[in-house]
Amino acid sequence: TGTALALNPSDQAKKLVQQMTLDEKVQMLHGAGGPYIGNVAGNDRLGIPPLNLNDGPQGFRARGHAGTSTQFPCTLAVGATWDPNISYEFGAAMGQEFLDKGSNVLLGPGMCIARIPRCGRNFEYVSGEDPVLGVKMVPGIVTGIQDQGVIANAKHWINNNQETARMSENNEVDMRTQREIYLPPFEAAVKAGVGSFMCSYNKINGNWSCENPQMLSILKEDFGFEGWVMSDWGATHSLSIEAGLDQEMPGKHYFGDTLKNAVTSGSISNETIDDSVIRVLTPMIQMGLLNRTAPSADDINKNVTSDEHNALCRKIAAESTILLKNDHQILPLLPPWNKLKMAIVGTTAHSRTKTAGSGSGHVSGPYVISPFDGISSHRMGQAYDIFLVDTDSADDAKKQVEGADIAIVVVGCISTEGADRDSLSLDGGQDDLISAVAATVGSGKTIVVASVPGAILTPWRDEVAAIIMNFFPGQEAGNALADVIFGDASPGGRLTLTLPNSENEMKMTESQYPGVDGVSTYSEKLLVGYRWYIHNGVQPAYPFGHGLSYTTWKYDNIVAKDTSILFNITNTGLYSGSEVAQLYLQFPPGYQEPAMQLKGFQKVRLNVGESQSVTIDLEKAKVSQSIWKIEISPSMMMKRVHGCRQVAISGFSLDLPLTVFICKQQ
Repeated sequence: TGTALALNPSDQAKKLVQQMTLDEKVQMLHGAGGPYIGNVAGNDRLGIPPLNLNDGPQGFRARGHAGTSTQFPCTLAVGATWDPNISYEFGAAMGQEFLDKGSNVLLGPGMCIARIPRCGRNFEYVSGEDPVLGVKMVPGIVTGIQDQGVIANAKHWINNNQETARMSENNEVDMRTQREIYLPPFEAAVKAGVGSFMCSYNKINGNWSCENPQMLSILKEDFGFEGWVMSDWGATHSLSIEAGLDQEMPGKHYFGDTLKNAVTSGSISNETIDDSVIRVLTPMIQMGLLNRTAPSADDINKNVTSDEHNALCRKIAAESTILLKNDHQILPLLPPWNKLKMAIVGTTAHSRTKTAGSGSGHVSGPYVISPFDGISSHRMGQAYDIFLVDTDSADDAKKQVEGADIAIVVVGCISTEGADRDSLSLDGGQDDLISAVAATVGSGKTIVVASVPGAILTPWRDEVAAIIMNFFPGQEAGNALADVIFGDASPGGRLTLTLPNSENEMKMTESQYPGVDGVSTYSEKLLVGYRWYIHNGVQPAYPFGHGLSYTTWKYDNIVAKDTSILFNITNTGLYSGSEVAQLYLQFPPGYQEPAMQLKGFQKVRLNVGESQSVTIDLEKAKVSQSIWKIEISPSMMMKRVHGCRQVAISGFSLDLPLTVFICKQQ
């Protein structure tokens, strides 16, 4: 009586594998030709569709079909919102466009830690320089993508923290540092049910990432990852299926005939190849790929943009805009009593707007709203006499801005996959441009907007009244900037990276970066990013977590209740706005932990005079209550911390007005 319970996706995958020939199994474990960035042939006999894999983390990279997909803000900008709900909206919108384009695997999100400020791919990674930020922001992107029936891809596993020599470098990293700094965002992706992983080009402790049994065992056994691991394009160095690699991309140098012959000869077991195929099929079944009509050949040509996604771009870009400085509350700009002259300066303001990075993370959207276009077309902008100074030459700009009542200098730089940035300075004389304009128009009337791929130097910060940073804001850059400048939107972003005072302020040796004799040694261990600054008592130009609002905030009534921290936030200013309450924890002496570490946060939006009670539960994140202890190498254990820990609540990492102690005894 009644029908049998439906098989779970893993069991369905196992039944399918039992019906497959060896050739059919091998076919699922390597790339093939096709129109997408990556293509895996389907199996018509068994009703298995092809896998159509596509970049990337900022939207669908439509090679040869420019303008048919949305150029969203970059993933680093999404991280700067400090809002998991926006993570979900971002992932869902991208997932929908991938689905409509016929792609069923989205090669993202990226979640590596920004160890090196100059890393060329920092703009692709949502975690910034902190694992807890990644742990909180990654799941929303993954879930958003996969709720559309598209498989997400967590990348790049692991320690893809520099692009210099990325194809050959060997990263020497101790296991405690891996567990506490670099692995948590990836574990969060697994817990969110991510369907696939991409292993990186580099080596870890002497073994290539894609054939590193220790690291792939952590992923599959310790974290319980049930999906499949694909190589980055060309990152397969051997027939490494027994080490934990499941799929070679984009071709079949090792996972084609070589794999088939190894199984036939018995050197690779049937159980091993079956496990890899089951891992590929399981998320395909979970996402419903076998139960829907296969994409048509023309889907990739479709225009999948929409007004809804344009509006989301604008929202995310505003929510990720970081107000670094705002002397004398020059922002938001209010309607002038008379028609003031506003100079909008710099090639980034219009002719060379910086909205996306280069490489596999680049998307060519249907349009780009430049800062000049956004500001001049805004209803408030029309109250000003606005003119464009389309040059990065300091001398030319000085002449052209004479007589301006206010100047907005828009600067930027680009970075790319495959190369680290030459320095953290703005290129093309843009630092001099800012100084020249400020000297001419007046420091109290000069605003700087920086569209950048990560950390930059700000030697001119004391010469200007306000500084805005919006990373790579996507196609709605200008409209979102105008929304923030004129007060329609609160600057909702907070720094996910430390902005240093000088190049290599953390005094990394050549052995640490870029490496000596092909080896990069992570000898700083846990002192990554802001942890180094707090440990060494160095005040950066702008700290991790920093970001101003147009209003003011009051924190009070902090209480520790078991492992939950409760406190109130009140908007005491004149504007509605958003605040990111950040919880930092100091471990008791003897545990060799950095002085203060982010362990939780919550973004709140409050109207004038409004208050909200906030609760942050430390128990939800095991990294908040434990450290990794090496007992007998290479075995590891998680060691519970006992004793009293100081908890500090603030708007950013160097301003900690509320403190309380929580204690855990033996």
